[in-house]
Amino acid sequence: MKLLLTVAQIFLLGLPLAAGKANTDIEHVVVLMLENRAFDHMLGYLTNINSDITGCTPESCSNPIDPTDPGSPLVNLTYDAVYQQSDPCHSISCTTEQVFGYDDSGDATASMTGFIKSYADRTGNTTYAPKIMESFHPSHVPAIYNISQEFAIFDAWHASVPGPTMVNRAYAASATSHGMGTNNPKMEGFGLPQKTMFEQLLDMGLDFKVYFQQFPSVLQHKPMRKPKILPKYHLLDKLFDDLENGDMPEFSWVEPGYFDGVIAGKHVFQATDQHPDHDVSAGDDLIRRIYNAVRASPLWEKTALVITYDEHGGFFDHVPPPSAPNPDGLNSTDDPFDFTRLGVRIPTIIASPLIPKGTVVKSPASGGYEHSSIVSTVVHKLFSAEKGYEEPTFLTKRDEWAATFESVFSLSEPRKDCPTEAPEVVSHRVQFPHVLPKLDGKMPITHLQQEIIDIASMLETEICQSDTEVLLGDKEMKEEGEALEWILNRVESCLGIKVIE
Repeated sequence: MKLLLTVAQIFLLGLPLAAGKANTDIEHVVVLMLENRAFDHMLGYLTNINSDITGCTPESCSNPIDPTDPGSPLVNLTYDAVYQQSDPCHSISCTTEQVFGYDDSGDATASMTGFIKSYADRTGNTTYAPKIMESFHPSHVPAIYNISQEFAIFDAWHASVPGPTMVNRAYAASATSHGMGTNNPKMEGFGLPQKTMFEQLLDMGLDFKVYFQQFPSVLQHKPMRKPKILPKYHLLDKLFDDLENGDMPEFSWVEPGYFDGVIAGKHVFQATDQHPDHDVSAGDDLIRRIYNAVRASPLWEKTALVITYDEHGGFFDHVPPPSAPNPDGLNSTDDPFDFTRLGVRIPTIIASPLIPKGTVVKSPASGGYEHSSIVSTVVHKLFSAEKGYEEPTFLTKRDEWAATFESVFSLSEPRKDCPTEAPEVVSHRVQFPHVLPKLDGKMPITHLQQEIIDIASMLETEICQSDTEVLLGDKEMKEEGEALEWILNRVESCLGIKVIE
């Protein structure tokens, strides 16, 4: 008999509080945040396997070619997604068009009908635009599909903001973007000033590490550049060593690789962020590797692995985003927005042997699940301050409002039936060799990659200064391979971490 559990059926057991540190049996939290995929686009197929999951089928989900034309033909969702060549627009303005179907009247409803037109308007390619309705089949991304069915899947987790990457990543770290509504190169370059959950953990007498493959985007936060923070940065291989050795901090933040490239003709780097136009299977394989390492760790029974995405990336989802409180009274003026509406749904999964198999987490009774939920759950629910250290307060009104997820860890004893390994992932470059571009670093730089360049160029630590050559435009990079080589040099210069030995 299939076990179906929702949050409404789960309650938190009355476990005694530890003397500081962990408030539950979870003593370590590992968060992997990937890029630019909507829930229906990535995991909508799951509704065919478990009807309790709010997903999409070709019969139930569609979008008109032009929502402003009542007679416009409909394009139904398919399960044919493999590769997206052009990065769909996902600014606040574009997301608003997608959500409200180009209805700018004062009483517009969130019809979720503007995805195809938004893509066509920005790319000028009306023939290719319907591909925005393609969803992934489980056979193409087997790792995330397998893990989502074995543990807890959230089908009501939204991006914090109906906007782009760095804005949403800021919420995951600090429950606000300090009024930034676009990926603003100056704000990111100088560093967002607000306090982060990472600092809160240190104030509580706890610890964290940031593991990355190429560049840690949390450096967009000025406090994350302090001398005392720099030793917290490590390459991804260190995560696997730490898990194997049972030497993990309370909180670990994991960043994928953001660039494809070949350096010195022999060092091949493949992006694992799943951001268009990258190979999604490479990101799914990263999920597999991290899950396998957590599962094999001696810390497995006390560890929670959170897999989530920054925002929807312009891809289709059918569930309207809910409202939310403005975190700090700051509004965006570059793309006008008051931060009172969440973004489109995104995939979020939590793996732990303390979670019943097949758990489906629905909309909470109060608040909402979004990236600030990571802050509020880790800082205020899963852990408490060590004796003699500072008890945390809420960073903003958003993490105070956000729903927490400690209730999913509802088992009194760890499960013994958890998969020891996630399924093998076959590269899409092997399955679909004529669809994906060559892995040579020759693709043009994306908006996200340019933002990373902006952060890296203005980065100043105790061991490096800003790169004025890039800042002043004397050095211009157009291909992601050459940008990657420069990024890795900046990581070595500013963090003292050598990526290529």
